Amino acid sequence: MFKGLKLQIEIGKNWIAPEVRIRAAEEKLADQIASRLEAYQEDQLVIKVKDEIILLNKSEIIYLEVFNKIVTLYTENEQYSIRKSLASLKEELPAEQFLQVSKSALVNTKKIQKLEVAFSGSLYAYLKNGQKITVSRRFVDQLKFQLGVQRRKAQ
Repeated sequence: MFKGLKLQIEIGKNWIAPEVRIRAAEEKLADQIASRLEAYQEDQLVIKVKDEIILLNKSEIIYLEVFNKIVTLYTENEQYSIRKSLASLKEELPAEQFLQVSKSALVNTKKIQKLEVAFSGSLYAYLKNGQKITVSRRFVDQLKFQLGVQRRKAQ
């Protein structure tokens, strides 16, 4: 990654938040390191499941749904149930990639394989993990616009 990079890690139980210090002879190198760290942090979603803290790559999430105040995140091979609101997770996920498709679900639009017209104006979205979810009528236009299937209607 960076030739000649010296890495020093310190672990302290009394530290509240992680801290990164970058020392470099050139500002350009320090900026490169900082931008890589920021990009890594932006790509990760930190979730707590039971006694574990899991770093989940946001692009691996296929969809999220809430039931009885428990949000379940679905990936290709795993699912994680956490106590967090769908609204707060929506804020942590990239808006250009994740879209609310019902009052209880968010979907990674890059993981949709096909759409099918359903009853009364809603859609079925078939996802890359084999799941089929319903896109509420209220969110159909937003989804079609985000996928480039439909232009935004004039107001």
